[in-house]
Amino acid sequence: MDFKISEKVKYLNSMLCEIDNLYQSLLQDKGLSDSEYVVMFAILELGEGCLQKDIADNSYINKKTINSTIKKLERKELITLKAGKYPNMHIYLTDKGREYITTNIVPIIEVENKVLAIFPDNEFDSLIENYSKYIKVFRTEVKKFK
Repeated sequence: MDFKISEKVKYLNSMLCEIDNLYQSLLQDKGLSDSEYVVMFAILELGEGCLQKDIADNSYINKKTINSTIKKLERKELITLKAGKYPNMHIYLTDKGREYITTNIVPIIEVENKVLAIFPDNEFDSLIENYSKYIKVFRTEVKKFK
C-alpha cells in the first residue's frame, strides 16, 4: 500500500494514547471504569440533583452508557434517583457515594490539578487555545467525512 502517515499524525496519536493510558492506570488503581469516573466526576461538577441528560451533554458519552452506568452506581448504593418533573429523574449521592467520591474521584482530580498547576496562565491559555482549534477543525472534517 502506498500511503504515508504524517509525522504530525503519528506524534499526536501517540500523545493522545499515552494520556489515555495514564488515565487508565489511575482508574485501574481505584477500580473504576471510564464511565463510572465520568458520571461521578459530572455529579461532583454539576452538583447533586443533576439529570442524566446533563451528564451526557457535559461528558460527550452516549446516553445509553450514562444510563447503564447510573443503574450500576445505583445498585452499588452510591447514588439515588428522585423524581422531578416527569420524566426527569434527579441524581443524588448517598453517604456511601460521597465517601466514594472522596476516596476515588477526588484523588484523580488532585493529580490533574497538580499537573495543570505547573503551567503559568499564558501557557495554559495557549494549550487550551490550540487544543480547541484542533478539535474545532477535526469536528468540521469529521462532519465532511460523514
